[in-house]
Amino acid sequence: MPILRWSAALVFVAMPIARRCVDFLRRTRMTWRYFVRGRFHSFGLARNFLVLFVVCTAFGCIAPAQMSQAAIERVEMLHSQIKSAEGQHAADAQLGALWLRLANVYEDQLQFAEAEGAFARSLRLLRTSGPQAAYADALDGMGSLYLDTGRLSEAGNYVKKSLALFESLGNRAATARLHETMALVLIFGHKFRESEMESAESIREGEAEARADKRELTAAYLTHGYAICYLGRCSAALEDTNRAMTISQAAFPANSMEMAGAWLARGFEFWKSGSPDEGARAMQQALKLVRSRTDLPRTLFVSEQLGVMREYDELLKATHRKPEAVQIESEIARLESEQRLACNGCTVSVATLMPGPLLR
Repeated sequence: MPILRWSAALVFVAMPIARRCVDFLRRTRMTWRYFVRGRFHSFGLARNFLVLFVVCTAFGCIAPAQMSQAAIERVEMLHSQIKSAEGQHAADAQLGALWLRLANVYEDQLQFAEAEGAFARSLRLLRTSGPQAAYADALDGMGSLYLDTGRLSEAGNYVKKSLALFESLGNRAATARLHETMALVLIFGHKFRESEMESAESIREGEAEARADKRELTAAYLTHGYAICYLGRCSAALEDTNRAMTISQAAFPANSMEMAGAWLARGFEFWKSGSPDEGARAMQQALKLVRSRTDLPRTLFVSEQLGVMREYDELLKATHRKPEAVQIESEIARLESEQRLACNGCTVSVATLMPGPLLR
C-alpha cells in the first residue's frame, strides 16, 4: 500500500487564515498530496508522518504529476497482464490482485483518477474472492486515496472497513497504521477527542509490536499530541512529542523529517502552554533541519520551509517581536513568489497541509 499520510505538522496559522484555507480546500477539491511509498520512499518520508508535516496555503502546490519512465513501463506491463488474464478467463482473485497492483502504481505516481478507477475494479473483484488480506489492502488503498483528495467522509468509511478486516486477521502492524490514519481523518474533521482515542490505540498497538514501523509510531505520538493540545492540554502534549523525539533520534538521521516535525510540534506546544521563548527556539531548530534537506525536490523543499516559517511568524507576531517578524515575512514572500512561479498549472496540494493550520 502506498504510504501516504504521514508527517509531523509543519505550521499552525492563525484561526482566520486556517478557516479560509479549509474553505478553499473544500470549494476547489484541492488535492491533498501526502508522499507515497515508492515515489518518495528514498527521502525517508512515510505516509502518516507527511500528512502531519504540511502547511495549509492557497499557494501550496506541486509540479504537474508526471509518471517516471519506470512507472510508465510498469503500468504498461500490468495492463498487458490484465488483458491477458481476462482473455484466459482468469479467476476474480487473480484479476483483482492485478488491478490492486496497478492502482498502487498510479497512486504512487499521483495519478489519482486512474488510481481510483483501478481500486474500484480491484474492490469489486476481491470482495467475494481471494484472501481477505488483499481485499483489506484494496479498502486501505481507496481510503488513502480519498484522504489524499480531501474526501474525509469516504476516507473514514473505507479506513474503518479495512481496519475491521485487519483486526480480524490479527495484523497488528496494519491495525496500528490504520488507527493512525483514522486519527488523521478525525483531526482534519476537527474531532479532536475521537482523534485522541484513535491515535492512543495506534500507540498501544505500535508499542506492543516488536517490528513496528518507527515512522508510523512517531506519527501516532505526534498526532496524539496535537489532538490533546487542541483539547487544551498542551503541556501534556509535550510528553508525546518527547517520546516521538526519542524514537526518531534512535531510528533516523539527525536532520530527518521526523525530527524536524517533532521540533515544530514541540515549538507549538511550548508556545501554547505559556513558554513562547522555548517555542521559538524549537521552531528555529525545525527550520534549521528543514533547510538542511537540500536533497528533497525543490517544490517540497520550499513548501516545508514555508510551513515552518509561517508557524514561526505567527509566534513572533503573537509575542510582539516585530523586527524578527518583518524579517521572516520577507523570506516568506520570496519563497511564495518562487512557489507561485513554479506552480503554473500545478496540482494544488495539502502536502504541505497539516493538522495545525487546518484545525485552528
